Amino acid sequence: MDKVRKIMGMVDIFVFAATTLAIAGVFYEGMTLKWYDFVGILVICMDYSFMSATILHLFADRKEKTIWIHLFSLFIIIIAVIMKFAAIEYPAITLVLWYFYIWFFYGYLIIKRYLIKH
Repeated sequence: MDKVRKIMGMVDIFVFAATTLAIAGVFYEGMTLKWYDFVGILVICMDYSFMSATILHLFADRKEKTIWIHLFSLFIIIIAVIMKFAAIEYPAITLVLWYFYIWFFYGYLIIKRYLIKH
């Protein structure tokens, strides 16, 4: 189980880093008022790492008290996928909330794992 915890720590750091880069890329696009291809790649990395990390957390943390948070993440992923495939338009604020939910949540997981002593 200790090996799984180390792997999940690395996964959490990767998701946080990918999200930070995606937010920075979107901010840069907004500041320059231009579209950049690399920002789309950053957003895809963020989305897919978040989705896979959520699934991994559901298996790794299934006996933890905080499993409900990962179930909530899975719920919002399912809603986002349904909206995408059903071609339902959503306001831009939902993307902002999506990015910052992931960023704050994985930042919290990293702080909890490495900075808060149990």
